[in-house]
Amino acid sequence: MIDLRTVGIHEGIKYEGIYTTMNKEGVKNAAPIGIQCKGLDKLGCRLFVGTHTLANVMETKRYVINITENSLNFVNSTVGNLDADKFTDDEDIAILKDADAYVVCEVTNIEKQDKIKDHVTSHGEAYLVDADATEIVINHPGARAMNRGIHCLIESLSNFTRIQLVPPEQQEYYVGRFNENKRIIDRVADDDTKKAMQILGENMKKIGYEVDQ
Repeated sequence: MIDLRTVGIHEGIKYEGIYTTMNKEGVKNAAPIGIQCKGLDKLGCRLFVGTHTLANVMETKRYVINITENSLNFVNSTVGNLDADKFTDDEDIAILKDADAYVVCEVTNIEKQDKIKDHVTSHGEAYLVDADATEIVINHPGARAMNRGIHCLIESLSNFTRIQLVPPEQQEYYVGRFNENKRIIDRVADDDTKKAMQILGENMKKIGYEVDQ
């Protein structure tokens, strides 16, 4: 039985991974993309028009989510593509060699997203992609998908310890960072992280800073 919880992916929470795809000519591509869990073996994501990932998924109806904390792979697959030696030698599927775990996904539905006004989609066309997880491979025990919420919380905590020690313009910056981190946490994180950010916000207000709550 496929259970995404074995790699730390829980329903209703959003995660980050490197999606790898391949076109029918065998050209492999990698890109960091958000992961939305919709059930024990159900996944969703949003792919933008003009990307290799969307083109390949439309062509093959298949992709792989690589679970990794490799920062170089994240940045290099964002600004370009990864070198061929970063992929396994498999000829029928694109997988990262150093993935802590990976999930093979078969696409079940692709539909164009209605235009909505948020910080991204008002500037580009996107498709919503649903898929079934058909295989989970764990290369390193304890592999867990990355959630941005905890990183946002840690940054906010660090800023909190400094905010009364820095000049007013830096304090204003920290308040802005808190508000942005809270926006992200409210959108992607688990209940405990949301509660932790609420507690931090209450304490920010106690010492005189107006932050979003």
